Formats: sequence, structure tokens, C-alpha cells
Amino acid sequence: MKTRQGLCGALVAAAVIMLGVTSAGAQTLFSYENGEAGFPYVGNPGLYTVSTSNVGVTNGVQSLQVSVPVPTFGGPQSSFLTDAVRAAAINAAPAVLIDMTLPNVAFGFGNIDLTFFQTNIRPGNNNDETGFSPTFAAAPPGSTITLQIPLTNTQFGTPHITLDPLQPWAYQIDLSFNSGAAGPYVFRFDNLRIVPEPASLATLSGAGLGLLAIRRRRA
Repeated sequence: MKTRQGLCGALVAAAVIMLGVTSAGAQTLFSYENGEAGFPYVGNPGLYTVSTSNVGVTNGVQSLQVSVPVPTFGGPQSSFLTDAVRAAAINAAPAVLIDMTLPNVAFGFGNIDLTFFQTNIRPGNNNDETGFSPTFAAAPPGSTITLQIPLTNTQFGTPHITLDPLQPWAYQIDLSFNSGAAGPYVFRFDNLRIVPEPASLATLSGAGLGLLAIRRRRA
């Protein structure tokens, strides 16, 4: 089990949220369809309950749903998989994007990151954690947004998430948030994908919060 104090409110004043943005040429890593590598997902810690949903679907026919009764650092963890193609894509990418459907409540703060699990992924340790995404606390309650998660400058000081493509690995979507509303808090995730060129997505201008609201269109 992992514990983590939430990020301070200062991050809220210096972040970008991308709403419904699709990156041209982005490589999908996980779309959370039945039979896909990574299933079954489990809650880590066990306070999280993981299932699938037809709400918040942006790729395929279902999303990954996770529910927790109180704000707790953690989220859905994949099963271990040996997948050299996905591992190589992660190793070469500067960041990933993920679509996230929020509970219909207000948040004081909220960010996500990814933890990767593999034997000796960093010297003497079996896990490495990415940097945090921009805040999702400023997004409208109940909305579907796209967040960018950096794979560089990890929480433990390594320069980049680096997986051994020949060894089993797993990953976890970590939630760090608080809210004055009563739980349970139900989040949905879909379409975890590689960012080929992060500069083409959005940049932060000035010291204020950049919030880009774009209506999601379906074919």
C-alpha cells in the first residue's frame, strides 16, 4: 500500500487541463477492452474497487472504472504483462495522455500519475513513479478531460521511466485528491496513449491557470 500527502494548492495556479484533445498520431497503449493485456485490474490499496463501465468511453466500448469511499492515494493496478512493444513505446515517449471522467463533485485539489512495477526498474527498487499530471480540480464536475502525464523526471529522481522489454511489468493509475463532498468517488479512465510531440498539444502561458474547454466530437 502506498500513502501520499496530496499536492498543495499551488499546483492549481500553474497547470493546464486539456479537455477532449486528441493528439494526431498518438499510439494507444491501453483502451480497457475485454481481453486486453493488463486485465484484471485490482485496487491498490484495497480500498479502491475496480470494474469497467460504459460511461466515459472515448476509445472502444468500455472504460476502466475505479471507486473509493474516501480520498486515498492509490488507484487501479494492472496485472503483470510481458509486452516488449508497449514497453519500448513507453521508454521512447516523453509523456502519455489519458482520458478521465470525473465524479460529479468539486475537488480542492486533484492530480494523477503512473507507477510502474518491475524488478529493479530503478537501482535496488521494484517500482518507479512518474511526475504528476496537471490538476483536474478546476475542470467541471462530471466532465471528461484529457490529462498529460510526464514520463521524465520521475518522483524518485530517475530521468525517465525505463522498462526492460523482456521482463514482466505492471502499472498503476494513482489518484491524489481531496473533496468536501461525501464519497464514494467514482472515476473512469480510457485511451491511455503515447504523446509523440508534447509541444504540439498545449503550453502554459503566464502564471495563471490555462483551461482549454473543447467539445468532444465522435465520428
